[in-house]
Amino acid sequence: MYFVIRKATNGQFYFVLKAGNNEVVATSETYFYKESAVRTISSIKNEVNSTTDVIDTTK
Repeated sequence: MYFVIRKATNGQFYFVLKAGNNEVVATSETYFYKESAVRTISSIKNEVNSTTDVIDTTK
């Protein structure tokens, strides 16, 4: 599984958790600050699997 950070049309940030076959497992709420999305991902990774990749498409 891996996380993808995206930017919504309203300018806020959100992330998608995808399975190895690229299917969407979960989509987050939107966050005003990108760092808030990153912190939430870090929290999830600490609880689930710290080796999960993060792909940032907002750069």
